[in-house]
Amino acid sequence: VICGIMIRTFGTGSVCARLLTQGSKYATCRAAHHSGSFDVAVIGGGIVGLASARELILRHPNLTFTLLEKEKELSLHQTGHNSGVIHSGIYYTPGSLKAQLCVRGAMLTYQYCQKKGVPYKKCGKLIVAVEREEIPRLKALYDRGQVNNVQDLRLIDAKAIREREPYCRGIMALDSPNTGIVDWRLVALTYGKDFQEAGGTVITDFEASDIKMAAESPAGSGEGLKYPIIIKSSQVNCLCSSETQMIDMDLLNPEYFFKYTGLGLQRLVMKNIVYGMGEIYRGVFTSAQVKNLQKFIPELSPSDVLRGPSGVRAQALDAEGNLVDDFVFDGGKGELGSRILHVRNAPSPAASSSLAIAEMIADELEKRFQL
Repeated sequence: VICGIMIRTFGTGSVCARLLTQGSKYATCRAAHHSGSFDVAVIGGGIVGLASARELILRHPNLTFTLLEKEKELSLHQTGHNSGVIHSGIYYTPGSLKAQLCVRGAMLTYQYCQKKGVPYKKCGKLIVAVEREEIPRLKALYDRGQVNNVQDLRLIDAKAIREREPYCRGIMALDSPNTGIVDWRLVALTYGKDFQEAGGTVITDFEASDIKMAAESPAGSGEGLKYPIIIKSSQVNCLCSSETQMIDMDLLNPEYFFKYTGLGLQRLVMKNIVYGMGEIYRGVFTSAQVKNLQKFIPELSPSDVLRGPSGVRAQALDAEGNLVDDFVFDGGKGELGSRILHVRNAPSPAASSSLAIAEMIADELEKRFQL
């Protein structure tokens, strides 16, 4: 049973609520001193949920918190299957949540990893133009990064490219020294450790798929449990906007199919290098992909390349099948829904932005629910 406030997420999301857990089909408390009763619940154990739970419990240590995760382990989906990049905030539309939260989130991430001893590397990134027609787009990216307040960006020439990366060839590049690499699942699990050390309770292997108001507070729950909410594993009753639904892939506009799979090379935190597919053909035939990558690194050969793991991207679409370009946070409707804050779209750069997203969510909850 949950009582009071709740945040719910879809995909990478997160959630919050006053709650009481009981019964074999319900989430059960794994910390005896809580007796199954909590003030706030976060649903979703990805990086956004864990960051939000951590931020909330650090701000409000006098409240009791739990985090519910449907898998047997935390952060197995998008958080555990990404490129490992700490994005600096270059690409995102000025004024968007992505632009604002990514720039601050990257700064907070470096500070957090340094403080907690989480391995990371601020290796920087070169966005390279190999043909003259690419230069205007490169300069437009530089201008966008400046508007987004990305620090230390600079445009460099071919000589500076070779000094920065001896094997790389190009006629101009955008140098982003504040881009880095990190194991985001390790970061997320460290958030979870902080949450538990602060007194939070993590409950795994429990899918919160049915949420409803109870008729009355359970006996002995005390005066503080004014809004009993029952959470159990059964048929989903959606409490969000009517626009949230599964969209047939036939509706996805073809021009968006490869929007996030551009050609490029990037370092991984595991000291390897990964390359992105530009299209299915080059993804299937390694030699075709390497031929394109040789525009950047002429010495690269197919024998240098191994297939890597698949990535996961939780991406919302609108009713017309277009990709939703920004983070989306909103509240539900009705007596129960109004007590819920949804994180409905949090693809990349959600990991880089996670600590900043957590701040925003905590601020909104404090304002909306007078925590």
